Amino acid sequence: MAANKLVALWNHPAGPKTTVTATGVIWSRYSMVITPKNWNLFSVNVAMAGTGLYQLSRKIKQDYFSESTEIEAAAVQE
Repeated sequence: MAANKLVALWNHPAGPKTTVTATGVIWSRYSMVITPKNWNLFSVNVAMAGTGLYQLSRKIKQDYFSESTEIEAAAVQE
């Protein structure tokens, strides 16, 4: 039962893929505002934001651009 809830959370449009990106961007900004600047926090969160953006780009590509590829592949087979 718990696994089903975790799968639903993971696949939700505003799930962890989105929050990792947002968290990385927010904390990267914060690390440059505080005194003294925390470059270690900044670098880790830039990497986290980059990873989140990469995952979001993969999801968008799969959700919006894979259908045309499947249709083209089906047309070639016919």
